[in-house]
Amino acid sequence: LRTVVTIGVSMDQNGKPIQNSIRMIGYEGGDDNSARSAFDAGRRAIIRCARDGYPLPPEKYAQWQEVEIVFNPEKMRMK
Repeated sequence: LRTVVTIGVSMDQNGKPIQNSIRMIGYEGGDDNSARSAFDAGRRAIIRCARDGYPLPPEKYAQWQEVEIVFNPEKMRMK
């Protein structure tokens, strides 16, 4: 739970992530295996949360077409 991973994703104009564009940009803490696990969990979260598209302003598409998300588990709770 100490691996912080940064994920990049390209978005379509409907606010949905382009699934094959989701990529790990980098990570801190942990090793390659923990980074891969964190990336996989982050990827699933991005896809799951965007089933209907994120509510992003269409007129600002140029600003959110490429997104970087930092997943930091430090304050997340295990269920």
